[in-house]
Amino acid sequence: MLKTRIITEIFKHSSHPIALFRDNSAEWHNTRFAELPESMRAALAKWAETADGPQMFGNYLFEPLAAEQHQLIIGTDAMRSDGERQLVRSLLPALAQGGDPWLTSATVLGPLLDWPHCAALKHKTANSDDLLGHWHSGDLQPPRQIPLENSVLAALYQAGNEALTLIRPAEQYPNDPLLEHDGSALAMLQRVDHNSGQAAGTLCVWGFDGKQDLVLTGRLLSLCADLIASHLAVNGREPSGDLPNLDTFPIDELTALPGRDAFDSTLVAFEEHYRHYQQNCEMAMLDINGLSSINQSAGIEFGDSVLRDFAQKLRHICRPEDRVFRFGGDEFVVLMPYRQEPPPLRERLIQIEAEMREHAGLKEFSASAGVASLSETNGSSDDLMLLSDRRLRQAKLARNQNKGL
Repeated sequence: MLKTRIITEIFKHSSHPIALFRDNSAEWHNTRFAELPESMRAALAKWAETADGPQMFGNYLFEPLAAEQHQLIIGTDAMRSDGERQLVRSLLPALAQGGDPWLTSATVLGPLLDWPHCAALKHKTANSDDLLGHWHSGDLQPPRQIPLENSVLAALYQAGNEALTLIRPAEQYPNDPLLEHDGSALAMLQRVDHNSGQAAGTLCVWGFDGKQDLVLTGRLLSLCADLIASHLAVNGREPSGDLPNLDTFPIDELTALPGRDAFDSTLVAFEEHYRHYQQNCEMAMLDINGLSSINQSAGIEFGDSVLRDFAQKLRHICRPEDRVFRFGGDEFVVLMPYRQEPPPLRERLIQIEAEMREHAGLKEFSASAGVASLSETNGSSDDLMLLSDRRLRQAKLARNQNKGL
């Protein structure tokens, strides 16, 4: 009798409908079971008399557990939750629009989960990850690099599986570079793998304050990880081992983008891809119009902030396989590999221009672009650069003529 009371006390407030039968008579049930329709409760009582395996009742999958004269039945909601449906219906169209899937996932997942922090990290090297999507208290944070030393991410990648992980950051990883400033009791992480089994990245939430549904969080993180993995596979975004490691090249201090040396090596690699695998590559040479005038009127410090913001937005619109470089001054280059249709870069640049114009002092902001593909130059990277540069100059000339300059 004492054991029965202990069991019933444990399950009293469970979100699962649970009932205990003794000698085919109902002995106890919890509040959630009492909320079921009367007809369903009657059917369950009859089924419990001879139940020897799981059975569906309404949206619930009930399982029997028997010991001596007692029979415990536990129901699990087998229907997809509203949160899961909303994630699928929101994330899939957003991923189809292009852009970075990690940033897109954090943008969709963050508001759904309602944790203070929701992050999507792309696994970059053995030493670091790129935090491309970080939703914090209703806003997206700038991307940054996360070192893996002292990080739970390193342990997650070493584990070699996609198991959902629940940790106590302050106790287990007090010096974690991603979670070190957070005093919450819990954080939940879900590794994302390519179909090859190689780690693609991690989804992570932290800042637990007792209001979040841990079960729903786990389901949505796992579902989101599957959607990202499928998206990467369908779009041919498996990692390319023969591309140069950009971590080995100097980084532009102002924009945190790789520079000309990294660009030269990457372009050669994409030229080889075109020759051996028929993988096309689109190059976009970009130039911020009137940056010198901005520096003169608002100051160099403000001009530097424009460059940083523009670089950040370029990274946001790019896919994981794209590469963004700063050539110096007001010039940037984007390399975008593709097989069938080139990414809609021009539409995304229009979006960036509109966002930049929202800043004070940038009402006339614009950028010119010269875009060309390796297929237009028979796979020649040198000719690709010349063609992109020529089209950039033509775009700037046309703009100046339209403005009457």
